[in-house]
Amino acid sequence: MLNLEPKRVFYFFEEIDKIPRNSGDEKRVSDFILAWAKEQGFDAVQDEYCNLVIKKGPSAGYEEAAPVILQAHLDMVCEKTPESSHDFTKDPITLRVDGDWVSSDCGTSLGADNGIGVAYAMAILEDDSLAHPPLEVIFTVCEESTFDGAANISTDLFCGKRIINLDNAEENQVLAGSCGGSGINFELPLQWTSAPEEGVFYKLYVEGMEGGHSGEDIHRGRGNAIELLIRLIRDEEISLCSMKAGSYRLAIPRDGQCTVMVDRGKEDYLREHVAEMAAIFKKEYFAAAPALSVRMEKTEAEETLIAADKKKIVQIIDLFPNGIAKMNGAIPGVVESSNNVGTIEVGEGRLFLTAETRAAYMTTVKDILDKVDSLAEIFGAEVTYFGGYVPWEFNPDSALRLKAQEVYRQMFGEEMYSLVAHAGIECAMFIEKDPQMDAIAIGPNCEYFHSPGERMSIKSTQKMYKFVVELLKNLK
Repeated sequence: MLNLEPKRVFYFFEEIDKIPRNSGDEKRVSDFILAWAKEQGFDAVQDEYCNLVIKKGPSAGYEEAAPVILQAHLDMVCEKTPESSHDFTKDPITLRVDGDWVSSDCGTSLGADNGIGVAYAMAILEDDSLAHPPLEVIFTVCEESTFDGAANISTDLFCGKRIINLDNAEENQVLAGSCGGSGINFELPLQWTSAPEEGVFYKLYVEGMEGGHSGEDIHRGRGNAIELLIRLIRDEEISLCSMKAGSYRLAIPRDGQCTVMVDRGKEDYLREHVAEMAAIFKKEYFAAAPALSVRMEKTEAEETLIAADKKKIVQIIDLFPNGIAKMNGAIPGVVESSNNVGTIEVGEGRLFLTAETRAAYMTTVKDILDKVDSLAEIFGAEVTYFGGYVPWEFNPDSALRLKAQEVYRQMFGEEMYSLVAHAGIECAMFIEKDPQMDAIAIGPNCEYFHSPGERMSIKSTQKMYKFVVELLKNLK
């Protein structure tokens, strides 16, 4: 048990982390919270998607106040190190404390995104000593995959017009807008041929890159393991048998591997080539990926891709939009649009890629998707788009944002700055349902989302919980 303050926040966080909750597998955690809410005597509803709406009446003196929605998502991105044996379908995430940081003790992502938001809301609901307006707590599903939870929740289940989303990861920052985006599946049939008897086979590995959130970390120059694998195999002396890299389109790929063939007698050539490329990669990423490694090991295979199809794969990755597409011309340092090639699989008769496009404007999203369409047409690939979401446009007159900044300033003597995030935020879905909604997103300091390095600051968790409690007190 974590013996940390505030005790109930960390208690709920630890309890939630015991329950597997990959996107699409939220029923167990939703059922757990629903049972808890009913035991507490709250008005609680679970819809057909496993979204939850839990209501608590106002504290004394707030009977005339308008309701406030606290909102977080139940699912998490399930990432783990190559060495981890963790099974995200059944194993609890165990936690460890290192100084000011809480992280996973089993080589996985932590689930603070967005388990800490869920824990905040549960602790607030439970505490009868707090001053607050009528509360409507909304816990959604599938935020990390398709946004189906927020997209499909019925507005008949709640009536609040003020929504505090608890899915941000920087304490002195209030999110007041977000990008739109879309998932991409890209598939191309491939042809293999029997490997020649004189072929020698090796597995090539790219490992130890930093990875991270495919939107919020896209500007950090951490590299993409898929692109590095392609650079490794570009040489015409190298035949490709298979490839697999990345684990999720919303995470920048950290690791990958491929099986290749060279003619017997070319083994030293391949070793020298891999060593040369490894030195180049380590030089290029000495700061952004200091643990980067490239290695090779002997293996066996029966087939190789025909040369023309290997060339197609190289060309597709060369041309597929990846990384920053455009910076914001009005706000220095802010990404306007990007695309992340998150996974690649070469095998079983096909190339299969997944990617995520993000942009401040849906017109820019469409522009990137048009480029992908052109690429698919050139190579004869099939492309499908899914999980689309709209931008959350900045409202300069947001009373909720201005009040949050005022309370933060009064509490801590420092400014809380506004930001439009290069990530999809569920506030956009709620505002699309009701344009009269006033929304913000806040939360404690967390780092390395969507990776096994994910961690959460204890001091910041304490600070921001106090802030959320005080903000509710000021929302009469």
